[in-house]
Amino acid sequence: MTVKLERKIKLNEWLISAKWHYGTVIFLIVLLFSFIVNDSPDNKSVVLLYFLFLVFVVFNVASHFILNDIKKKNAFSALYYFSIFQIAIELVLITTMALIINGGLLIGMFFILPIISAAVILGTNGVLLTSLTSILIIGYLNFFHFASLQVSGLAMLLPNAVIFFGIFSVISLFIAFMIKFIAGQDAGLVTRAEELEKVSEYRKNEWMQLQKAAQLLIEKEKEVTEKNKELDNKVKDLERSEKSMLSTFSELKKERERTEKEKNKTEVIISNLIDPIILINSNDEISLFNPSAHEIFGFEESCLGKKVPGDGSLSMSNFKELTKYDYSIKTSKELKSQDPTEEEVSINHVGNDLTYRVITSDVADRNGVNMGVMKIFTNLTREKMLDKMKSDFISIAAHQLRTPLSAIKWAIKMVLDGDSGKLNEEQAEMLFKGYQSNERIIELVNDMLDVSRIEEGRFGYSFGEGDFLKELDFVVDSLQGKIKEKSVNLVLTKPEKIPPLFMDRQRMTLVLQNLIENAVKYTPDRGRVEVTLELGESFLKTKIKDSGVGIPEEDQKKIFSKFFRAGNVMRMQTEGSGLGLFIVKNIIKKHGGEITFSSKEGMGTEFVFTLPLKKEEEKK
Repeated sequence: MTVKLERKIKLNEWLISAKWHYGTVIFLIVLLFSFIVNDSPDNKSVVLLYFLFLVFVVFNVASHFILNDIKKKNAFSALYYFSIFQIAIELVLITTMALIINGGLLIGMFFILPIISAAVILGTNGVLLTSLTSILIIGYLNFFHFASLQVSGLAMLLPNAVIFFGIFSVISLFIAFMIKFIAGQDAGLVTRAEELEKVSEYRKNEWMQLQKAAQLLIEKEKEVTEKNKELDNKVKDLERSEKSMLSTFSELKKERERTEKEKNKTEVIISNLIDPIILINSNDEISLFNPSAHEIFGFEESCLGKKVPGDGSLSMSNFKELTKYDYSIKTSKELKSQDPTEEEVSINHVGNDLTYRVITSDVADRNGVNMGVMKIFTNLTREKMLDKMKSDFISIAAHQLRTPLSAIKWAIKMVLDGDSGKLNEEQAEMLFKGYQSNERIIELVNDMLDVSRIEEGRFGYSFGEGDFLKELDFVVDSLQGKIKEKSVNLVLTKPEKIPPLFMDRQRMTLVLQNLIENAVKYTPDRGRVEVTLELGESFLKTKIKDSGVGIPEEDQKKIFSKFFRAGNVMRMQTEGSGLGLFIVKNIIKKHGGEITFSSKEGMGTEFVFTLPLKKEEEKK
């Protein structure tokens, strides 16, 4: 806000305050004059005077609020029009009073106040305009006043009115010109004040710029100080780094020596291993192999650094282009191994058939950085030979035992049937027990022969369309004696009809007999066995659930192994070969199915196996 503008606002505030005083004085003088001139003034005139005073009060209060609103809204362009409005209202109020009381000569003196107000807030041109307007209004009021007098008094008062009008006009113009002169001086002072304000503002801006420059210098000084500290710290860090580097170089030298020793030691160990070892780096290149790998597979020195061909799986089939001797491979799928990298390699070396299990293992340094993989070979030749000898022994023993056992069976049977004479009750009971024991031995021999045939791939199958429900009913009927003996509740849930399955009926009967018989055998008296058949779109699911002793958790991994029986059932039933589930699993897999189980010791076991349904296109 400029000095001139601020001065005008203060003048308007002063004028509004001053009007409270001189406005009240004018009202009282006019009211008193009306009583002096007229002994009993007209009530209507007095009421109008009071009304004019009320208008004056409202106008002055409104002026106060309007000026405050102009200051708040910074609407300084409206200040000039507001000043003119105030002067105009003053002229109107004074003129109206003069007309009401018909007191032209007295009221004319009050026109000096609008002229002074104009001088205060409007300046030179405003005061001249207000003076001329006041003179014209005074002239009109004098004419109106004298025109209302009697003709006899007109000749006497007219010279006085002309004199009054002339004196008022001279005084008004004099005041106007004096105020114009003073206003000119004041304008000069205002202009000088504005110039000083501008100079002050300029100095202030210069001072602020100097302060900013000083602040920048202080900040720069701080930055330089910080940079010097950082440089000092970096110099110290460099000194420490130099010492650390010297220490690190010394450690690296020692570590290198240790690494060389370890490397030499590792190479010596690998070189002296009987079984082959092949090391492949992270780029799938052969980086090391031991003398055994050279001797058995024919790896040459020229193979070092060569990339292993193939799809990057690092299977032994990819190494055939790099080896001198041929070999056969069994994949992890064929071996039914859980490790996808496991393979079995068979090779003829110097007239001997050797078999190795091959495992691929990751190789990492001390920091866990991958350095490649190592193919580790384990010689299985002796194990395979022993396994074959065991299978041959079982096969020979079973065959040799089968003939005499069959002869014993028929001999006992003939005696029991009375072909050699009548037996007493005690003799018949003893021979029957012997007959039962012989039957169990024959079953064991048959199981051993089945296992031997499975391992040799001679376990013959005769596939054809068969009725699965018929085989199930046959097995359940054959076990009714044991079921009634133990009072077991056998619940059979099956669909009304099942399409014919492509199966070996004899082998499938063996599967059902083993699973249901085990469920009955290992379920306590008055227990429960559930056999449930569910028919799907492409398979038949069979569930055999019992409330028996269950399988201990530590034995569950071996449950389908040969000659294995869980510890808790061995204490219950000493009889049993541990071959039944091994045979069952192989039969179901041969039929294209799967078998699983779930069990908890003391809470029973559930075996579930699926068999594929024959599709229409396969039948055709």
